[in-house]
Order: sequence, then C-alpha cells, then structure tokens
Amino acid sequence: MNPFDALFKGLAGLIAFYYGLIPNYTVAISLLTITVMVVLAPLTWKSTRSMISMQALQPEIKKLQQKHKNDRQKLNEETMALYREHQVNPVTSCLPTFLQLPVFFIMFAVLRGLTHAPKGSAAGFDPKYISHASKLYKSLVHQHHMRAFGINLEDSASKALSKHGVATALPFLVIAVLVFVTQWYNQRQMTGRNPQTAQANPQAQMMTKIMPLLFGVWAFIFSAGLNVYFLVSTLFRIAQQDLMYRLDPALAATAGMTKQPRPAPPKRPSQDSGRGPRAGGGAGDSGAPPRSTGTGDTTGASPRSGGGNGAGRGPGTPPTGNGSRDGARGRGRSGRRRSKRGR
Repeated sequence: MNPFDALFKGLAGLIAFYYGLIPNYTVAISLLTITVMVVLAPLTWKSTRSMISMQALQPEIKKLQQKHKNDRQKLNEETMALYREHQVNPVTSCLPTFLQLPVFFIMFAVLRGLTHAPKGSAAGFDPKYISHASKLYKSLVHQHHMRAFGINLEDSASKALSKHGVATALPFLVIAVLVFVTQWYNQRQMTGRNPQTAQANPQAQMMTKIMPLLFGVWAFIFSAGLNVYFLVSTLFRIAQQDLMYRLDPALAATAGMTKQPRPAPPKRPSQDSGRGPRAGGGAGDSGAPPRSTGTGDTTGASPRSGGGNGAGRGPGTPPTGNGSRDGARGRGRSGRRRSKRGR
C-alpha cells in the first residue's frame, strides 16, 4: 500500500464532496484548491515575512561576503549571527516555493487516479481514491472524458495539439498562457514590493525568470485539470499577498507602503500684514503720512478735496497740481464779487 494513499484519498474525497454540491469538475477542483490554500495560509504568511526579511538583509550579507571572502568559516559565523540578530530563519523563507511542489505532486496523483483506466480496457475510467457511492464516481465511471465547460480536463495542450490540431487545442493553450502570465505576475509581485533588496539578491531575480517559464512548460505538458489547480492557486496567492501587505504593518513597512503624514500647508500671510494703520479711511502704506480731509492743511489733502493733492507739504508751501488751480479760481471769483459790491 502506498504511504501517500491517505493524502490522496483525503483530497479526492474533498473533490467528491464539492462535486456533490456543485456537479462541475472545474468548480470542484477550484474549491479544493482554495481549501488547501486557506489551510496553508498561516504558514504562508509567516514564511512570506521571513522571506521579506531575508531580502532586506541582502545588502548586509553582501558586505559580509566582501569582508570575509577569503574566510568561509568566518563568513558563515557572521551570517548566522546576522540572522539571529534580526530573528530570521532562512529555511522558513523558502517554504512558499517548496510547499508548491508536494501539493502539486499530490494533486497530479489525485487527478490521475480519478481518470484511471485499466490498460487494454475499453470500458473507460475506473476512478480511484473515492467512494463508489459518491456522485463523482458515478459521473466518471466508464467514461472516456472529464469534460467541463466544453474542455476535457483529462487532456493536455500538448496531447490536444498533436491529436486534433490547433483549433481543438486552442482552449488548452489559452489556459497554459494564463498559468504562465499569473506565475510571472506573482513572482514580480513578490520581488517588486522592495525593488532595492530584490536587486541586491540575484537568486530572487533568477527565480522571477525561471519559475514562470517552468510553470508554463508544465501547463503545456500536464492535464487541463491540473492547470486549473495551477491557475486558481496562483490567483489565490496574488490576492493573499496583496492582503498581507495591506494588513500586516511589518510587511507594509518593509515594502514602503506605510502611509506618511501629510505635511502641513504653508501659512499664507494676512492681507494686513506689513501695512501700517489707516488714517482718515485711506489705504496708505506703512510709513506714509496720514491724509487730511481739510483744505490747505500742513499735511496735504486728498486729490478729491479742494485743498490740493500734494502729499507731505509743509507750512507755507504753495499748493500745486489740480488743487492749486481750483484754489486760484475760487480766489478770483471772490475778488470779482467784492469789486461789484464796491461799485
């Protein structure tokens, strides 16, 4: 008996359960994938924090490598001391990548068991790992296809392309491309939160390039049912990482997403600043002599008054401008009136 049969039966039983609720193979596989990702979410959260901390320490590790490039033992000791100082576990930081591999192989074995067909038999599928009384078993037994949304999930893009041509293989190729694109975006999302530390870590840059290509090749070779798992799990991780960086202050601070307080706007000077007191209802600047409303006074008069408009005239200064002309006319008229009275 295979020691992993218990895991296979557990996951196959979940697919059968979800298929009993919603009789669609794609939906059942998607719900199983989401269940697995939710169970692994706490471990993924912890390992992601450790991975981000590892990326942040890469500049310090580079300095240690340059300092102790001829002493391997001393370099290892200083590196481990740096990890202890910052409470970073290098093994934990690798778990998000390593966890994908065993789950991937388990899912591969489960889906292969569900579409198991005895060699040399034309009777169709003889599903493994699930109860014969389940709705999923009754839907698959003696069938030659595992069809959902018009796609045979038991086929792969490579098989459909070789057997039926491009037209039939087109949906499988689209799924494979979606797997590649979502994997590329997920890797870019992981390293793009802190680009400076990512640039200092060549391993992270290499993973960003290799992992999407690797999953793209797998998506072309393996069955469409397994690609459903790839696609849904990657979309879940993308949403999970975005949520983690929004809710976890430590991750947000590391990625530079902490909201900074807005600077206070500069104070505008008041309209009266720099102006002196107003005299006589005028709008003179500070330091200007006050205006008088009378005529012929010693401080000058407003242009509208009859006493002239010269500002700052002293005593005895003759009026100038319009005011002097008005005053001269007034004296001339007064003199003519007195001469008439004398006659």
